[in-house]
Amino acid sequence: MAEIIKLADWQDRKTAQVQSAPVLECPTCARETLALYIALDSTTTYRCAGHGHRALTWRIDPEGNMLRGASGKRYF
Repeated sequence: MAEIIKLADWQDRKTAQVQSAPVLECPTCARETLALYIALDSTTTYRCAGHGHRALTWRIDPEGNMLRGASGKRYF
């Protein structure tokens, strides 16, 4: 049977996960960037807003490798 999760508890767990993720440098401007989101597969999404009208987004897998998009190109 599926476990019933209280929304407030789930939000608290997700917030704690994101806050415990390491701060990384943006690959293009070296600005320190906080984690934006952690997916179910433990990949972490980062976004640097210091790039004009288009924010730079990239993903890191649990081993610390930068992932590539569906087209084979890097996310940034």
